[in-house]
Amino acid sequence: MHLALRFIWAGLLGLSFAFPGGVIQEKLFKMGQGFNYQKPDDMAMKLEKICRTTFAYPISMTIAFLIFTFYLGFLIVIYVILDLRFLIIYVIFMVSLLFFGLLMASKKKTRFKIWYSGTILSSIAAIYQSNLGKWFTLLYGVGIFGLATPIIMADIKDFSLFFNETNVNQMEQEWPEKNLYFEEYHDSEKRFAKAFIPKEETSENMLKIGVVRYQEDSKIMEHIKADFKVSPDTLAWQELNETADLHRIYLNDSLINIEDWSKVRMAASGQKVYQSAFPIENLSKGRHQLRIEKLILRYDFFTDEPEIRVLKNWAKFEFIKE
Repeated sequence: MHLALRFIWAGLLGLSFAFPGGVIQEKLFKMGQGFNYQKPDDMAMKLEKICRTTFAYPISMTIAFLIFTFYLGFLIVIYVILDLRFLIIYVIFMVSLLFFGLLMASKKKTRFKIWYSGTILSSIAAIYQSNLGKWFTLLYGVGIFGLATPIIMADIKDFSLFFNETNVNQMEQEWPEKNLYFEEYHDSEKRFAKAFIPKEETSENMLKIGVVRYQEDSKIMEHIKADFKVSPDTLAWQELNETADLHRIYLNDSLINIEDWSKVRMAASGQKVYQSAFPIENLSKGRHQLRIEKLILRYDFFTDEPEIRVLKNWAKFEFIKE
């Protein structure tokens, strides 16, 4: 928006240099004479003020988002180093936000409020509120966030497909993103979501498959080996010797027994994956479905007690046998 306004401002600035006197009433058609037209300098100065206003407030919002991002990153580092439960990090983040909100809502001049009032973020907000009005500033911020929403949604598109603890959503099952499941369509510098094969169409007798390794899988397997109400044996699951054993591969709903997985890192992205292959020479020509189930742990929100769950559609896509 700021860039678009600057283009208009540049045009008005050029107009003020070309015709500094503005409108010459006597040279207009009769119907256009006698009206109070703006001078080029005045228009350029007004738009200059709007441009500066439009630029400064989004910058203050960006600073706020950066602060929250760094804080969240700091909590994630603690989560990884101290091997904490995610619930603890979530509670710390929410409590800290509540505490910050209460401090700012308080009318008392605390040391924190005195320090915060001297920051760039607080000063910009105060300048806008005092000069443009409190409610206008609030609505202006909401409007900027609303305009940015489509960009944000585009950036987080398909993020849910990289969630280790969930099945693929219904839309992805019906309309899958080919680049996430087939190496031939995939950008080598980007990461795969869950599982993939080399090509959508194959005439080979062996089908090579890759399954993404998630860091938390090691922790999940360690906890699963403990004494749970529901054990892998009860679920008729294979023995858990490696995190790859948390997965079960189905071809057209028939279980494929894979005992040998190789560990590799993708050349460009560095992503860790398990790879194996199984025979498909007896497979008929046409479309066939690959489905992967996965053992995961779900933690109770209040007690933080883990429970074994089976994700029936952790990954699901089709390929064509030629």
